[in-house]
Amino acid sequence: MKFKTIKFSKIIVTSTLLSIAVSALLLTGTANATQQQQFSGINQVTFNNEEYNNAFAGNAFLISFKGKLFAVTVKHALFIAKTPKLTSVYLQDELKEWRIQPNKNSNSYVILGNLLNADKTELIDEKVLFKDWLVFEVKNNNSNLAILELRDTPLEPGELLTAYGCTYANQKTCSLDEYQGNFIEAKGSNLKVTKPYSDSINGLSGSPVLDKHNKVVGIVSQVLKSTSGEGFDLVPASLTYLREILNKLQN
Repeated sequence: MKFKTIKFSKIIVTSTLLSIAVSALLLTGTANATQQQQFSGINQVTFNNEEYNNAFAGNAFLISFKGKLFAVTVKHALFIAKTPKLTSVYLQDELKEWRIQPNKNSNSYVILGNLLNADKTELIDEKVLFKDWLVFEVKNNNSNLAILELRDTPLEPGELLTAYGCTYANQKTCSLDEYQGNFIEAKGSNLKVTKPYSDSINGLSGSPVLDKHNKVVGIVSQVLKSTSGEGFDLVPASLTYLREILNKLQN
């Protein structure tokens, strides 16, 4: 895995809103690459109509919750991994296969099963950004992906957090890149993390955001104009909605 470092330092988008455009950019790294574990892979989505197949629709990862294995990514991956008939968060009629694969390693893969938070009434629009998790069963895990656990304790201001994944810009060379910043605050269904990087992070959406103990605290989702200075902050989705879904599945 390669090793490089980029600081949260420059503006990477021009919008000041939590918008479809911004999130699509995150889907469409600085990196301190881990030498030990593969924390995420890229989404490879194939449809019954192969014209709409997508070989890199952001990132995804595996989690364990109360002894069960799940695969998760961002809901707004459906902005780009879709067909004309796929208009709601319900994939059954259109999807052929969704798999997670460490970038550039076709021998390691996870084949996903049912989408557990499918909802025919939830349209694929900007509102999905406020519940930006897709939660899948795992049908076949033939991968070296780490199985991550969720953090149970609140974050402290200033804590160092790290996102692990690949971007479109680095997809030819990336096996796993690392993006670090400091926690600012929790706000609504999101976290705020200090200024994003000078390099483009398009495609990083769906990557796990981990604390220093490699516990999941969020998922890369959006960017937002910084309230702490110039530029933009990274705004991962928090665990709130994810826990709601996982707890319902346990009942």
